[in-house]
Amino acid sequence: MRLPIKELSGILFKIFKVGMMRKISLLGIGLEILIMLLIPFWGCKKGVETASEPLKKQAEEHYQKARRLFLTCDPDKYPDAMKEYQLALTYWDEYPEALAGLAEAISMWRGFSISEQEFGQAYQLAQRSLRLNPKLAEGYRAMADLFRHRKENERALRMINKALEFKPSDAENLYVKGSVLLDSNPEEAFAVLAQAKRLNPDLPKTYFNLASACHKLGQFDEAIHLLDIYQKSVPSDVAGYCSLAMVYLNKSNAEKSETTKKELLDTAINNLKLTIAKSDVKNKPWQASWTLLSLKMLANINLGQANYQEALDYLKKAEEIYPEDPELHYLYGLVYKGMGNKNLAKTHLEKSLSLTQDTNPEVRELIKKELKGL
Repeated sequence: MRLPIKELSGILFKIFKVGMMRKISLLGIGLEILIMLLIPFWGCKKGVETASEPLKKQAEEHYQKARRLFLTCDPDKYPDAMKEYQLALTYWDEYPEALAGLAEAISMWRGFSISEQEFGQAYQLAQRSLRLNPKLAEGYRAMADLFRHRKENERALRMINKALEFKPSDAENLYVKGSVLLDSNPEEAFAVLAQAKRLNPDLPKTYFNLASACHKLGQFDEAIHLLDIYQKSVPSDVAGYCSLAMVYLNKSNAEKSETTKKELLDTAINNLKLTIAKSDVKNKPWQASWTLLSLKMLANINLGQANYQEALDYLKKAEEIYPEDPELHYLYGLVYKGMGNKNLAKTHLEKSLSLTQDTNPEVRELIKKELKGL
């Protein structure tokens, strides 16, 4: 049985993606940031009260520069923002806002790919900021964002609500709350993110997640409009192209006119190819998850059209990025099944099953069904 594009993108991409992004290592992604965080802050004045005013002033300058870089919402600039936060901490190692800012920057840069080690170090930074200032909204927001990227949404919601107690009209706090609610309550997420946009219309990431809320609510045209705004603000972020592709793909699935359906599908394919063309996984490993997703989606589209060799070509490129992805092997299994190679189909489906021990039972049953059908 060949799974339709809509079913695969709606079930497997949603379920597999979280597990993959948690486990993905991608040849040492994040190693640089871990090394940076292990470097002690030599020569800095210790303590909130003991740091001299000149040192505090220098720390403040680096902190403000870090904030400007972070608020661009450009993943390419997050590493520079983290370096500036660290420079601020070399002048004043108990600067609460800089500690929280560094934790939040790590969370946003690594996203759903954050490792246990990175999470632990960032969490400690946020904790330290709150020990120094228990009323620091930024510290609670950093914790909320870290929990959000581990899909621990209940804990994330508690933390961001605490941040909102101290800063109820803060656009960044509302952005995080809306983002936490995206999966469980897209209607409320939309309302909260819309409020964040009204408070700060210059925060690009709000448009990205507003688009996600619209996509979930079936408001495809509005999602496309919001992603267009995001892309103009952050043209280097390949996530914009991949997200546009997903919206166009689902809009195509919902379209009744065959001509319009094909036009929308072609637009989706073009955006997936742009994601890959504009990615530089070797030098910008944070782009890897979007590149991988685009390759798998292109493979699935070609699978649905019985273009098996093209599907295989995309899967081989995806395998170079992350060979232990269960969805990748599931797709390999379907392609080889379509080509009549039952032995290879079985090998890959069994591999997919072995990699989905912690996955939703619905996915495992789907794989088992394919194996039984060989």
